[in-house]
Amino acid sequence: MASPSSMLERTVRRVRRIVRPWISRSLTRPSEEHRPEGSLLREVVFGANDGFVSNVALVSGIAGGTSDPKIILLGGIAGLVAGAISMSLGAYVSTKSEREFREREEQRERWEVEHMREQELAETRLIFRLKGITGPLLDEVVAVVSRDQEQWVKLMMTEELGFPDQAPRPLLSAMVMGVAFAAAAFFPIAPYLVAEGSAALGASLGLTAAALFGVGALRSRFSTGAVLRKGTEMVVLATVAVVLAYGIGRLVGVSV
Repeated sequence: MASPSSMLERTVRRVRRIVRPWISRSLTRPSEEHRPEGSLLREVVFGANDGFVSNVALVSGIAGGTSDPKIILLGGIAGLVAGAISMSLGAYVSTKSEREFREREEQRERWEVEHMREQELAETRLIFRLKGITGPLLDEVVAVVSRDQEQWVKLMMTEELGFPDQAPRPLLSAMVMGVAFAAAAFFPIAPYLVAEGSAALGASLGLTAAALFGVGALRSRFSTGAVLRKGTEMVVLATVAVVLAYGIGRLVGVSV
């Protein structure tokens, strides 16, 4: 017959295996962290997509109204700089607002854990009961989770309120968004540095289409969907914007 100490040890190991997905890794491997690529994917894809589409549409619109490569290049550079600044500021403000909201909710949750303990314990029990944990093991899990207030608050933030594990980082989001936009917006204007006329416009469209397909392929790595479908989707959406912009540019150029 197993000794009481060994039975207790097995119970602790069992509880830890169950609660590990919902509490910090500090219970097991504190140095291990999730890779940040997934959290920044939105900024990279959104910034790059907007840089490609907005600047290729801008360059196409200007090219539809004039054949002067200097004017087209100037317009493209202006679009790159203005767009990168705007996207960075927008990402910073929105992410900072999200972080501030998260911090306010975390303060409220911490107050509830301190002053409304029984209610929070009931909510914690419900969370794990819905995950299929019942009986004496449920009591053990709730006891382990509620023993550490900080870990308990983190659990409630993710499981009750639905916040992600990592808090948003405004400065990093702004930098990633701005750089992604600027890098992508450079593709449509690059051919005009060495060519002009229809050759430059064709190279601009082709280069941007290839890069857009690459962004679509990148999306497929982090989400469901085939590479071909994701890449084609990006190219088709950009093509619609280019056709409309070039047509408007032609109309304006003829009328002026």
